[in-house]
Amino acid sequence: QAIAQTKTTAGSLLAQTDWYIVREQETGEVTPTDILNYRQAVRTASGAIESAIQGATTHAEFVALYDVPVDAEGNPTGNAPINDWPETL
Repeated sequence: QAIAQTKTTAGSLLAQTDWYIVREQETGEVTPTDILNYRQAVRTASGAIESAIQGATTHAEFVALYDVPVDAEGNPTGNAPINDWPETL
């Protein structure tokens, strides 16, 4: 289920910029580099999240994928591994 959700999230994030790709195919207008980079970052994140899910061999390891990293004061320093998506444009 977690991998299916990851694929759904990736698809949803990519769908937001699909029109750039369609426009390029239909009109030849080049897709901006930042859009292409974002789309690649989404695919990379999806692969990393799926690998982390598959690599979790125990329930505790799987649950740990939902832990948000924090600094010494308890302030979040990033995203939980299972939610480590690039920032939307």
